[in-house]
Amino acid sequence: MRRGIHIARFTILISLLLLLSSCGAFKPLLTEEEVLSSLSERYGTDFVILETIDHCEYRTENKTIRCRLYLAALAEDQKSSFWVHSTVSKHWGGDSLPMRYSRGISDTYAFDYFLERFDTLLTENGIDHFFTAKSGKVDVAEHLKSRHLQYGEFVILLTQETAEDIVTKVLEIREQIADEYPLSSYLDYFSHPVYVPIRLGIAFCDKNQAVTDREPASSFVIFMPYDKKFDENDHIVYRDNVETLLPDIDKTIYGIGEERKQKKGAVLGRIKTEGCKRERYMPFMCKCWGNTAPVTLSEIWNVMDEVRENW
Repeated sequence: MRRGIHIARFTILISLLLLLSSCGAFKPLLTEEEVLSSLSERYGTDFVILETIDHCEYRTENKTIRCRLYLAALAEDQKSSFWVHSTVSKHWGGDSLPMRYSRGISDTYAFDYFLERFDTLLTENGIDHFFTAKSGKVDVAEHLKSRHLQYGEFVILLTQETAEDIVTKVLEIREQIADEYPLSSYLDYFSHPVYVPIRLGIAFCDKNQAVTDREPASSFVIFMPYDKKFDENDHIVYRDNVETLLPDIDKTIYGIGEERKQKKGAVLGRIKTEGCKRERYMPFMCKCWGNTAPVTLSEIWNVMDEVRENW
């Protein structure tokens, strides 16, 4: 009798969990007012919606249940527009938990600003570079005019002799842009529980290696410019700096120093000319600048999210 009661209770519990899980799938997207409110909270100013695109092609594999794309702009300056991606997504809750559903937005306001400023400052400082997106090498100005989300990589070309100067200057540029609006507001968002750093990679490659649309560099080191962490004193610091990047460049690109030790969550990447080799914490740039590879950008960011959670 008691066994039957326990089974009945267990069945009811499972049914309730499944019911709650299925209900989450019907969560509506944020309203326009909620989208604008989220943007205002993030950047500290008012925005307007210029265009709404209901048939959104940007879906993250099977995680996105529904999505909508907005073209938005500052309320006081509607000439400079950017994209807002509103989604309802599902997340596996674990072996004994139901599927979880969440809704929210990502935007390209701070991302677009960084792309334009970083490209300009690299050029002004005479640093050889190019930008890659899903389609390969693209002009930054043309990319910003087209429909897009946050993704892409800047490739910085250097030599063994110029590595220290170039890395130092690149990080100085990163810091300069960080102090400018809207980056200053966006980066203060780090303390928010749903903070995600700008989804952009900066890769260092040897200038003397062949880097074309068809032939990738043999090796490179890459980092995310505004990825941060808490240090041992609970201070917020950049995950990558001159002291971490230069040794990685020496070992990964030029083979200098002792055998590289595998470190959990290292934001490094290596590509062989015969194709991409996927390594658990080194999956970046597997687009190979034109080569078709089995690793997608969404897979890359999923791995980075896992790295960040387990750091």
